Amino acid sequence: MSSLLPLVILLTTAAVVVAFGVIMWRARTTERDGWVAIVATTVLTAWSIITTVLAYRGLFQPPTAESFPPIGINLIVVLFVLALSLTLSASLRRLLSHQTNLIRLNVWRLLGMVFLILMAVGQMPALWALPAGIGDVLVGATAFWVARHVDTARGRRRAIIFNLLGMTDLIVAVFLGVTTNEGPAQLFHTTPTSALITRFPLALVPTFLVPLAFTIHVVSLWQLLGWKWVISSIERRQTTRL
Repeated sequence: MSSLLPLVILLTTAAVVVAFGVIMWRARTTERDGWVAIVATTVLTAWSIITTVLAYRGLFQPPTAESFPPIGINLIVVLFVLALSLTLSASLRRLLSHQTNLIRLNVWRLLGMVFLILMAVGQMPALWALPAGIGDVLVGATAFWVARHVDTARGRRRAIIFNLLGMTDLIVAVFLGVTTNEGPAQLFHTTPTSALITRFPLALVPTFLVPLAFTIHVVSLWQLLGWKWVISSIERRQTTRL
């Protein structure tokens, strides 16, 4: 499994980036949308490459046992940047407004099977792997089924529940990942710890795939509930000029 792990994680990461690029490109309706799709895909590609390099160099591993987890810092910063980007760009929100595609993107969560395998061979604690792995597999396995019925009233309610459960799974996985690893936030002393999640290639999951998946859940849920985005003064001025 250890020899195949980098290939599985890297291929999954690449597939997610490509899927995002294709979805945004197909959703474009104006020339501006097209440029935003290209820029967003380029940024995603660069982000995935940079994250891969940082993970390979071990920079997501805590330097000392007392250090705050670098993955936690990365997660906070990335989620803030993603939320800001969506708030400032109406074009980006339009490109990510097709509910069927947004929900289908969660199919990558079948990667949770890897966590269960790592637990079975004694490389990850059951306290983390069972909820994270089973939760991810359930989300990934039902993504296409939920997406297929999202245009009906019943399907819409099902999609809302799907997103809430998907977000909960990610929150629980991050919480248990931090609290089963050595450091100031450790609450559960397991053998082994979840230190593997901070090392290459598994570190790509909490540093790249998880914040991206969480953001997509938020975007999908936001639209399903009919909530409005806060329009910035910058965007308002751009709309006025147009």
